[in-house]
Amino acid sequence: MNKASDKSNKKTQAILDEALAIDLMDDPEEAGEAEELELERLLVEVTGADTQTQSTLLKKLELYPNGDFPISKHSLYSDPTWIIFKGDDGTVRRVTFNNLSASMAAIKKSIIYHLIPEFSPFGGIRAYSTTHGHSHKFVILAKYVLQDNHLTGDAESLSFITSKILNDALDRAKESSAYTHYHYLFLYIRFWMSLSVQQLIPVEHRISVPATAIDTPERKKDVIGHFNGSIASWAPFAEADLKKMVEYASFWTEKVIAPLQKAAEFAKNNGYLELQSKTITKAQIDIEIEENLNLNIDGKEIITTSRIKRDYKSGSFWSYSWYSSALASLTEIRNAIYILVALVTGLRVSEIDVLKFEHVILTKSGRYKLQVTRYKTSNDPNYNGDTTSIPLPKFVGRKVKEYEQLRKDLNAYREGYLFQSVLSTKKISKTPSLRIEHITKKIEEDLNIDRVHTHRFRKTIAEILINRSERNVDIIRLLFGHASYAMTMRYIGRNPYIVQSVAKAIEKNYIDDFTDIVSSVKDTVSSGEGARRILDKIASHPEAFSGKQLKVTVFTYVTHLLSSGEPIFIHRTAVGSYCMTTQLYSSPSLPPCLSHREGIIKNALPDPMFCDTSCIHAVIVAKAKQALQDNMDFYQHMLTAADDTLSENSKVMLRKKVTDNARHLEQLRNNQSFTIIPTMDLQA
Repeated sequence: MNKASDKSNKKTQAILDEALAIDLMDDPEEAGEAEELELERLLVEVTGADTQTQSTLLKKLELYPNGDFPISKHSLYSDPTWIIFKGDDGTVRRVTFNNLSASMAAIKKSIIYHLIPEFSPFGGIRAYSTTHGHSHKFVILAKYVLQDNHLTGDAESLSFITSKILNDALDRAKESSAYTHYHYLFLYIRFWMSLSVQQLIPVEHRISVPATAIDTPERKKDVIGHFNGSIASWAPFAEADLKKMVEYASFWTEKVIAPLQKAAEFAKNNGYLELQSKTITKAQIDIEIEENLNLNIDGKEIITTSRIKRDYKSGSFWSYSWYSSALASLTEIRNAIYILVALVTGLRVSEIDVLKFEHVILTKSGRYKLQVTRYKTSNDPNYNGDTTSIPLPKFVGRKVKEYEQLRKDLNAYREGYLFQSVLSTKKISKTPSLRIEHITKKIEEDLNIDRVHTHRFRKTIAEILINRSERNVDIIRLLFGHASYAMTMRYIGRNPYIVQSVAKAIEKNYIDDFTDIVSSVKDTVSSGEGARRILDKIASHPEAFSGKQLKVTVFTYVTHLLSSGEPIFIHRTAVGSYCMTTQLYSSPSLPPCLSHREGIIKNALPDPMFCDTSCIHAVIVAKAKQALQDNMDFYQHMLTAADDTLSENSKVMLRKKVTDNARHLEQLRNNQSFTIIPTMDLQA
């Protein structure tokens, strides 16, 4: 390696080290408490701690032994795949059973049934996304408890399950390289035990092991210790849940603040806010009050003014009560502001808890910044934290200032803390604990979202930046007010909190896929110009693409692209290959996957759903052989079966598809590759 290259590599590594050195870990004590709370919330979903409701499964199976009863508007219990939810935006939540034996599928059905919000016996499940997530983890139970012990899942085999078998399974899961297996297996076993002991599932699906043999204080402490710090302990919000929160935040900040401000000004100008009880007394019905202090937006009551007639000896009077409903709406706005700030800043709960309105600063340049005090572990009793500033998107900064004015006008400013209660009159001490948990709990209840916590927002903002689907790009534009992804990345580069989250999300979302691509190209046969570019780079720096160095190389490359604002895109496609590019596309220079779109296309990402193997960005690896053969057969059948009805242009297109797939298939079979000039530079 020459000196220039070595110098470049050291510089790149220095950039990476600097990004990773920006407080990659939360305060250990705070993180431990937060992650323990997260595990406790997971346990609530699958334990009998909460009040049990009546399970309906056994009664339904008694009436319909074949399972011909609905578990949702879309599926029956007997179906091999359950559709438990369909959203207006096309979101579908499925639970599949057809990849299991009949006995294991039956066990999974009786367990997952009780993880659907409507049928959850312990009231811990609010969202279908939670059901969907838990359903994917059933394979962990099947592997460690059933398959590893050669148990089929029928009633006789379940009778062999002992506490030793379950504890051995937990110990093996703990040693697994998959961090999530240990705590999810613990959760599933606990839930299975609860359902069995309380006789909520069919007798042939029950296990007869006392909970005290598994759910011991020592085991629970060990699970929590293992859970802490694992990359999966704080999963990003599902897209459907994120959509709910953004729509909620948009409604209360975009549609409600201005009309509520107008109502507050009316009350202030008429002296109604000076009244001790805020109750207005009039000698007769006051139409002006009723017009200005009744506010309904999109069917939602924002201010509701109740009118009560009171009769006295001296005459009749009308009492108007409105203030409590205005404060309730102000609380909703506070919760909406919390969602926005948590998403776009990535702050810890301890940092977001103590924010004051004065910490949101409008600079002379017209931009907003947020002053943050970061508390780190210190033995110094006089240590008060380090104060720094991070950029705040204009949209969020403006909404915070509007919210501040509204609190002042409604006499609810109090000590000026951004997220303190607007209802309580208790004075906050110098070192407040504003109980952000109260806000997250309210969001959970109002929006039917499970386990809302500030830590999850840190991962979610990174997730939507990395997984740039069309819907996520819309969310990015809403949150940041940026016209392009590159502008958003420049904002991210100035925000060390999000740099950390993005770095972690890169490791989670890209590194495995990208490493899989490089390994497949390096160790097996491959085809396509994308594969050729990777092979050329591997050949020029073989030491960088072997062993542990491979992940460092890939991580450095991806991080470097993101920090410079490059629109990196890596995605598994439907045909078993990969799409990999660092471009955005505009008409007329579109890749095959976008060429079908109508109108003018500007700065679009590839669409893997329409992947075409002729594209220069398609990386074809050995496992795509069967898909290529299926494609050839399909296109050839179309040519043969509909020869008389196809236009000449259609025939040419189909022949080209047959040729492209055949070419890649031949290269994979013969272990050949194209030789082309690299156009994508992988950092060594």
